[in-house]
Amino acid sequence: MFKKLLLVLFLLSLIFVTGCAKAMDPARPTITFPAPITTEPNPPTDTPQPTTTDTPAPTATPVPYQPFEAVVMVDGLLLRSGPGFLHEAYWTYPEGEIVEVLGRAPGWSWVYVSTSNNLLGWMKIELLEAKTSFYNAPEVIPDGFVIVKGHVYTPNGNPASHITLQLTPEGGEPADSDSATTDALGQFYFFLPKGSRGTWTLAANAYGCESNTVTSACNLIGQFPPALEIDVQSAGEVWYNLQMTNP
Repeated sequence: MFKKLLLVLFLLSLIFVTGCAKAMDPARPTITFPAPITTEPNPPTDTPQPTTTDTPAPTATPVPYQPFEAVVMVDGLLLRSGPGFLHEAYWTYPEGEIVEVLGRAPGWSWVYVSTSNNLLGWMKIELLEAKTSFYNAPEVIPDGFVIVKGHVYTPNGNPASHITLQLTPEGGEPADSDSATTDALGQFYFFLPKGSRGTWTLAANAYGCESNTVTSACNLIGQFPPALEIDVQSAGEVWYNLQMTNP
């Protein structure tokens, strides 16, 4: 419980140093659809003969996604224009506020929500609570950001879940940093503002008691992997893999 409290306090510290909120029009995530089929197949040269086929079994009709509610767990939670602490915040919400979850970004860090005052934006998963799993929300891949992604693995090579990483530009202050948490597959994603560049330091520095890398007493098994220096301009096509070490 103490370690989980530390993680929440760490996230709150990032919230309070990344700016105040102001009203603006929210950004909606871009959804890309496949290109349409524009050619027809050539007709058969011979007259096809009827064949006997089995009647296909009926398929289940997909059930449309039903957004679910989540409760704000801290006072003054910011709604942001993108999935990250470096994106502009345009409203704050009190503890106990109800929001509707429309989707989630890859990884285990941000969800896309609709608020009671009819705004759309992104909130940090760890600072919300829902009666169902956030994995039930469809994955939304936001467009127009500089993406830094990767995996964290346990000392024996398994995916490490609920490990929090920090990404800080060279010479940057805490307010310049972003935070991301690994999902059940050990994946993390940072969505930096468009135009981000230069050398940044990627480091694991916190964990949650839900992690598969902790004991029943919420003590970390192993040690965080060494920090990496990365060039964010070339990060889009690269998976940065970090492996924890034995004590």
